Amino acid sequence: MPFSLYVHIPYCLSKCPYCDFNAYAAQSWPEVRYIDALCKEFARYVQAPPWQDETLETIYFGGGTPSLFQPALLERFLTCVAKHCRLAPDVEITLEADPATVSLDTLSGYRALGISRLSLGIQSFESSVLRTLGRLHTREEALRSIEIARAAKFFNLNIDLIFGVPNQTLALLTRDLNQVFGCEPEHISMYGLTYEENTPFYAMRQKGILQPVDEETEVAMYTQVQSVCAAHGYERYEISNFARPGYASQHNLRYWQGGAYLGLGAGAHSFSCTPGWGVRWSNIRNPKAYMEQALATGQADQYVEHLTEEQARGEFLFLNLRQMDGMPLSEFARRFGRSFFEQFPHAADMVSEELMTQSAGKVRLTPKGLLVADSVFTSFF
Repeated sequence: MPFSLYVHIPYCLSKCPYCDFNAYAAQSWPEVRYIDALCKEFARYVQAPPWQDETLETIYFGGGTPSLFQPALLERFLTCVAKHCRLAPDVEITLEADPATVSLDTLSGYRALGISRLSLGIQSFESSVLRTLGRLHTREEALRSIEIARAAKFFNLNIDLIFGVPNQTLALLTRDLNQVFGCEPEHISMYGLTYEENTPFYAMRQKGILQPVDEETEVAMYTQVQSVCAAHGYERYEISNFARPGYASQHNLRYWQGGAYLGLGAGAHSFSCTPGWGVRWSNIRNPKAYMEQALATGQADQYVEHLTEEQARGEFLFLNLRQMDGMPLSEFARRFGRSFFEQFPHAADMVSEELMTQSAGKVRLTPKGLLVADSVFTSFF
């Protein structure tokens, strides 16, 4: 079974106040030692099932801020991967980048390594929104990062935007959308702001320092995103992701389709479809402790969970219903031995309430259902 590789780079120049990822603000970072740990970890995993002798189809450098690492160090890691594993001829390699950290030289260096897809964490082009989000880059730097990405011959470009930011209006979001369409990326990720526990934004909301946008405005923003992306030729293929034809993220589709992926680095998560209903595990979160363990033993996992049938069933639904293509009823029955509507009788009520629709052998969320997607998903667990 082919698999995907996620590589976590946990360092940032500054951690954004809304971010709950395993990321650490730093003035310097141990690039060489961290790459050594990644190589040691990868070489150990691919010597045994389920990764041994399998084809690697996608690689994703996420963070944190992977664009803090020099191209020469990422080249050393990719050379290690190619030495120990069979790569698909059209392997998709994505790198996340912060507009405040890139130059033409570094982006050209990444492109020369075979990194084919660049994801720019722009979040907004509006100065007031960028300040609220605690971003380091300016509007001008955001636009410049797109220009140099194209100059570096990145022709598969994703731009991340966030909506629902405190004090963001529908007019400001519309300006952001018009700006991103003017830049003509191949892919757009649109995320509604969430207030995750253990983040400064969560604490500020609890204390009343931050006032979330009201529900009516957030729904209007969500509706606006959907309609204008479609009008500009971006197909919505997942709840938060829009792409021009042929440019859907193959790496993220691996997650949403329940495929196998290996995660390397501090706090990275992995999933294997076997044994049983599947198993997932995660690495030590602290970068220093991760490096010590990975360099010593080639392994740094600290949590392992074998899924129950109930968990596997719920996650299969959650992941498939996130996709606009929907969930194939025949595949559900094949995996779990019962029809979807037998297993979940309340799903028929959701169809009647126009939260879901059934057609062509699949069930899908309707536009109405997408507005309350979290509640729909929860009902299947």
